[in-house]
Amino acid sequence: MFTVAHLGLGIFLSALTLNFFNFWAVLLGSFAVDLEPLFLIFFRHCFKCPHHGFFHSILGAILGSLILALILRLVREKLNKLSLKIKISQPFSFLNLFFSSLFSWIFHIFFDGLAYDDVSLFWPLQKNFLFIGEKIYWPATIIFSIFGLLGILIFYKRIRTGDKMKV
Repeated sequence: MFTVAHLGLGIFLSALTLNFFNFWAVLLGSFAVDLEPLFLIFFRHCFKCPHHGFFHSILGAILGSLILALILRLVREKLNKLSLKIKISQPFSFLNLFFSSLFSWIFHIFFDGLAYDDVSLFWPLQKNFLFIGEKIYWPATIIFSIFGLLGILIFYKRIRTGDKMKV
């Protein structure tokens, strides 16, 4: 689903897993995977062509999460300062960044696999064993948006009550 609704799921998952996962890696891992369809649509100039490729697979999620973890590790000082401003204290170890982004990346491709037949979770195998149909797109978008609002409320409550959001 090429939608910002995946960010909603990322915000919610971040709010629930702050004691285990890095906020930035979960948030960006839930969204970065959709750079692939954007890239494919832009360069192919074909909106009806399959636009979920390698990075919408488990192997692609592993590679993409490795890349994202490397990038986040390079900018960890800036992200840590920003985290502390919103009262989140967390580690930026490579393994934490990798597993955090992989966690949300897998969630993303799983839900995309339900809505899109061109998602190949077990690439190079081209069969999508999860596909239900595009009818799930709008209900999932609404649900992810609600999750995003709940995540924002959880963060707001934790910040207002002074709850230490520490990993």
